[in-house]
Amino acid sequence: MTTQATGMERALGAIGTTFRMTRLYPPIHPALVEAVRQVSETLPGLVAPGTFEWKVGATGLHWEGQHLLPRNSQVAELAGLLFSRGIRTIRGTPGLAAEHILALFAVATGTVPPDDPSLGELTLGTARRTQRLSSTGPTPTSLPIEIGARGLAAALPATPKDDAVRRATAAFQPDALPVDVEVRRTIASLTTVATPEARREAVARLQALTPGVLALRDIGLVAETVAGLDRLLGTVDDPELAQAIGDTAGGLADKALLSRMVSRLGEARVAGPEREGLVAALGALASVSIGLVLNAYLAARTDMREPYRAVVRRAGDRALEPLQGRLADMDPTVAAGAAELLGLSGAPHAVALLVPLLRHESEFVREAALVGLAEIGGREISRPAMPALKDPSVGVRAAAARAIAVAGDPGATTVLVRRLEQDEDEGVLAELLRAIGRLGAPEALNTLAKYAEPGGMLKRRSPNVRAAAVEGLARMTSREARGLLELYTHDKEPTVRRAAEAAVR
Repeated sequence: MTTQATGMERALGAIGTTFRMTRLYPPIHPALVEAVRQVSETLPGLVAPGTFEWKVGATGLHWEGQHLLPRNSQVAELAGLLFSRGIRTIRGTPGLAAEHILALFAVATGTVPPDDPSLGELTLGTARRTQRLSSTGPTPTSLPIEIGARGLAAALPATPKDDAVRRATAAFQPDALPVDVEVRRTIASLTTVATPEARREAVARLQALTPGVLALRDIGLVAETVAGLDRLLGTVDDPELAQAIGDTAGGLADKALLSRMVSRLGEARVAGPEREGLVAALGALASVSIGLVLNAYLAARTDMREPYRAVVRRAGDRALEPLQGRLADMDPTVAAGAAELLGLSGAPHAVALLVPLLRHESEFVREAALVGLAEIGGREISRPAMPALKDPSVGVRAAAARAIAVAGDPGATTVLVRRLEQDEDEGVLAELLRAIGRLGAPEALNTLAKYAEPGGMLKRRSPNVRAAAVEGLARMTSREARGLLELYTHDKEPTVRRAAEAAVR
């Protein structure tokens, strides 16, 4: 059996299993989510050699005279349903995704016609003619297959409602390029054209192609287009051209597509270039995407939140207004998430919005506000953060110490040293010591040296506190600090010794 046939049968096995799951379980069921994930993993092997074409029979699928998976009842059932609806061939091209397979299931069950745009890279041939993408036939409002916020696909959005658009996309034009090819060529030309007239023509061409782009439901193409327009916007001085660029990008801000882009951004297996494109597009469309990004950020695991942070960093000032409205949310979790992301925007006005939250009744919001201030930095955040060193919450006090350290004002060292004698929590003491070392005031050396020592019999210092003092010493450049670090590389306590060894490397 050839490598291509093996890849086909592996993909077909996953497709057959998923087809059965879609008929047994609700859209958010974990078994269905996992089945769709497996389909996504097998599709690259299916389309790696290039375009493929299956013949649809009443009892199964055929390729180059071979009956693919003849004993697989699930594949046979799918093929039989397609055959009964007049489908005779299935042609796939590179770029095939799991959502296109889900659309194929909908064709088999009669939910969507065989020329629906949601089929994407799949072309279904009937006994009379080959149909591709959209036509004048009726289309449903949505596909009833939906995967949850952490799944691989969201509900496939509705096709364009404008009959004129559908007729235009269905018309056979032998001299016209496919929409995706023409859009990518136009985007590439934006980086080479220099005259304002050529740029206006390119933007106008993209604006005219917007209905066709939306009809494809290709989030990768939408992301490329929006990111290209955003890059062009940074080089434009003409207000009219800037307005045209904004209108074109806004026309691509379809809510269903944005939801799919945000969902895709949170998947672990997204390739680096694709993730970067999604980040750029969602950042450019911050006014309408940040709300979705915030919801996904709160729902994601802690170790999977970085892509959403990257979107806010990319958005910058554009994220300020949509996040500002969420700071007053009645749900403390939402307000805290908005405060964290607001700091990532780096907007100068964000400090004035975050400081009042330091008096919020929820400790989670107070801590998040300090985290946001630490992301912004600057000496102006040091004084507002100092009262939080006495907060009842341990997390808030530790976050306050980190924010003061980031502010970089050596004059705050006196307050931090005083708090060392008054606070009893080891985690807070460790953050205070690291902050003292980072600020690097003249009195810091003696304080850090004192807390790096084991202590007396009546008051032994914990290894974590001593290690934090050593980390603070590592921030100082004096020869005395270097000598102390060399001394603690031979300490009996492993935690202290490892901290000193890492500092002297």
